[in-house]
Amino acid sequence: MAMTESQQRWEAWFDAFTRIRDAWPERVEPPCPDGDGGRLHITYTGSPESRIGFATLWCDAAHDGIFLSRVGIPEDAEMLSFDATPEERAAVIPEIRLIPPDPYDG
Repeated sequence: MAMTESQQRWEAWFDAFTRIRDAWPERVEPPCPDGDGGRLHITYTGSPESRIGFATLWCDAAHDGIFLSRVGIPEDAEMLSFDATPEERAAVIPEIRLIPPDPYDG
């Protein structure tokens, strides 16, 4: 069964996230999966002790992005704490439109 267009889009975003995370601490800049020429940004939120939390990846051009829960946060990567205030989060993450995951069952 072929992936739908929305599944392909989400997978492209997830692939971009994986490339950035796996290259850490080297900084890589994969192109925005939507092809709008924007730069991608990741913000991690989690526990400093476990380095487990969630990640938000977004493009600074169209302000689209994805949200991933239960991710390992790379050592020394900046992160917000789980108890960050809405103001603290807004200072780091702009208003974005989240791309909903569309589970691929192929």
